Amino acid sequence: MGDCIVAAIGNVPSWPAFLLACWDRELVVAPIEADLQAAELDRILEFTQAQGLVRATEIQCFDCSPIHWEGPTPDLLKITSGTTGAPRAVRFRETQLLADCRNICATMGIRPDDVNFGVIPFSHSYGFSNLIAPLLYQGTRLLCSTDRMPRAVYNHLQSCGATVFPGTPALFQALSSLSDVGEPLSIRLCISAGAPLAPEIARQFHRRFGLKIHSFYGSSECGGIAYDRSEDPERPSGFVGNPLDGVQVSKIDDDRIAVRGPNVADGYFPNSDTSALDGMQFVPGDIIEWSNLGMQLIGRVSDFVNIAGKKVHPAIIEEHLRKLPGVIDAIVFGIPSATRNEELVAYVVASNAVSRQLLETHCREGLSGWQVPREFQIVPELPFNQRGKINRSELSRMHESKPGKV
Repeated sequence: MGDCIVAAIGNVPSWPAFLLACWDRELVVAPIEADLQAAELDRILEFTQAQGLVRATEIQCFDCSPIHWEGPTPDLLKITSGTTGAPRAVRFRETQLLADCRNICATMGIRPDDVNFGVIPFSHSYGFSNLIAPLLYQGTRLLCSTDRMPRAVYNHLQSCGATVFPGTPALFQALSSLSDVGEPLSIRLCISAGAPLAPEIARQFHRRFGLKIHSFYGSSECGGIAYDRSEDPERPSGFVGNPLDGVQVSKIDDDRIAVRGPNVADGYFPNSDTSALDGMQFVPGDIIEWSNLGMQLIGRVSDFVNIAGKKVHPAIIEEHLRKLPGVIDAIVFGIPSATRNEELVAYVVASNAVSRQLLETHCREGLSGWQVPREFQIVPELPFNQRGKINRSELSRMHESKPGKV
């Protein structure tokens, strides 16, 4: 009782049955992506003290000492970087998972007769809460899709009869950019999470398919937090609406929030961090701006860049770049500098009419000189991971490791 099983089985139809079988055996399940790098997988197996690793084609057993849980034994461990950037687990019981699912279904209007399109990873908190949990809770059917190529996703959406499509900004952008697709989709509800939704992506998708993308804000530590209920496609970058039904959100300081409710997890494992998650309240590491319309994600506290003693959040530069006609989306991050501590780099997705010089001129006309990125790269798509997220620190390391970088 209480032994941990790490599951790396991908988006297979047997996923819900596997979960229920593990719970019937009183096992604690830790879902992960099926294609994690070996080093990251080893870290997860070590700190979860896993008794077994289940893949789609094999089961490995390990001789680990049983975990002596302090407090309630969890039913599910969500693997997350939390607020630290290092992998750790979030402890959930069935009651908390059920509360989160009820909040999501009630707020988004997901019904038992809907058909969920499952292309986002089931192992991620977003996929679990919006795809697996509604099936178990109210019988909302789930279609499993393992091919994430945009045209394959479009063709599957055309043929499968799905009515609810949880996706990511990168996926919605890719679908909007497909050529030679003119047929409408049967989808009635599109949901985007994992990263802030850029206004131009929402506009492009709406023009192409006539569907509003509803932004959803959540976290591994508590599930759903906020949702854009409106049908207005014109919303600022990072707008996520108002708290979900059943979720209490309060302001702390000027730009931080605390989340309370029966959906909040018990804590982290193996090491607790009660300042962020104490079983009653979760304090995200996000910077939030409030308006009469609702909440807007500005960025994370950890993302500030120090340029010669002056601090700026990359979201300020990203928002300015998106104002330039032809710019679809942008990500800005810091890299080490021998003379200025850090410098800014911008990756920009844009039309052919946008050049590097135009981007620099636009920034110099609307930002302070020290806020202008040292380097601009026009890219076909932003480097989102499978979860639809961008980690600026990882992006910085990746950029510095490119050939030709010193």
